[in-house]
Amino acid sequence: MPITDSEKARRRSLLKAHYDVENSHDMSAIMATFSPDGELNYNRILFTDPQSIRNAHVLIGFSGADGALENLDNCTDSEHFTDDEIIVEGRLCGKHVGEFFGFEATGRYVELPFVAFYNFDKTDKLISERVVMNLGVLIASG
Repeated sequence: MPITDSEKARRRSLLKAHYDVENSHDMSAIMATFSPDGELNYNRILFTDPQSIRNAHVLIGFSGADGALENLDNCTDSEHFTDDEIIVEGRLCGKHVGEFFGFEATGRYVELPFVAFYNFDKTDKLISERVVMNLGVLIASG
């Protein structure tokens, strides 16, 4: 069954709100977009409780301090819809200043391409965020 234009608009609005608070590095507001039983799946690493989801965002750099990347910005290149999700093709942009999943800091500005799947519940909370991100650009060039 095709999704309605109003449901597409709802999902776009919820995604925009989530990205706005991520891009403003407001950790409390980021966490407020998640359902209490929400989960984050980042490159097949599962975070299933609020504290681990918070820690994952801090590690990446969304808290604005002590993360692997600084001055982060999510950029949306295109959006797609399934019956249950909004799918984003985009880039996470920022300066690589700390170790990140085995990649030592390069000090370079990077754009990490990703595909992400977002599922919002009927109360407008994020119940599932699944991100597949290409980390190859973090390999330091000699």
